[in-house]
Amino acid sequence: MYARYLILISMIAVFAVCSGCGETLHSKRQTMLDRNWGSSFESAKSNQILDPEAGEHLDPVTELEGRAAESVMEKYRKGFKTGAPKKVYNLNLGSIGAIGK
Repeated sequence: MYARYLILISMIAVFAVCSGCGETLHSKRQTMLDRNWGSSFESAKSNQILDPEAGEHLDPVTELEGRAAESVMEKYRKGFKTGAPKKVYNLNLGSIGAIGK
């Protein structure tokens, strides 16, 4: 009697294990995610590019005046020499005199 139950339980276990390893109909079909894979990234990338043909234009940039451009570049170069200022965090927990009041 126990042998029948043991055989039945082992057959169910083998069937469950084997059915988990096989391919299903769902895995053979192409899903919506498969069809649109990477399109969100490409859409975001193309929306961030202002002028896609910018590398093909070889004309010099003439929008900035010479003195303004020079001062901007000087500030840019000085920023690397001095480094970024360090942030200071203050944590106030109250005063000792306030504890006894």
